[in-house]
Amino acid sequence: MDEALCKAARLLRNARHAFALTGAGLSVASGIPDFRSPGGLWSRHDPMEVATAEALRFAPRRVWEFLVDALATLRQAKPNPGHVALARLEREGRLEAVVTQNIDGLHQTAGSRHVIEFHGGIGRYYCMGCGREYDPALAYRLTSRDIPWLCDACGPNGAAGHRFLRRRYSP
Repeated sequence: MDEALCKAARLLRNARHAFALTGAGLSVASGIPDFRSPGGLWSRHDPMEVATAEALRFAPRRVWEFLVDALATLRQAKPNPGHVALARLEREGRLEAVVTQNIDGLHQTAGSRHVIEFHGGIGRYYCMGCGREYDPALAYRLTSRDIPWLCDACGPNGAAGHRFLRRRYSP
């Protein structure tokens, strides 16, 4: 076994509290391109135009077009051995949580129960106006006629007409 890997295992074994920090690199092996790499989502979409609260408020259709594009990539991905290993470490009590920049939900699919999604995740959607939560499966069925996706309760006439749904950030 590689010396660095042995050292990491020893540190983990002796740790009183351990957590993992993950990012795009972990999900690349699951078929999700790094957002910033050639062919990634940021090569096709400007993050300032599709991934901010201001963009959602002033250009909701563009934000939801981006989301539909992202979901097409994310829905096909499956957890890879890295996700599975982290879930196993958690089950064995060696890892308390995973903190990730990824929004793909692959840690949870692999079995991790304590996941902090720093940038939110594709698993929870809610209305920014009334807080009503929606089934994330609805996002996978969106068509161009359905976007921007509006809250059933608030609709387009909610406070200032800006009651659009967005991903909920996990605590």
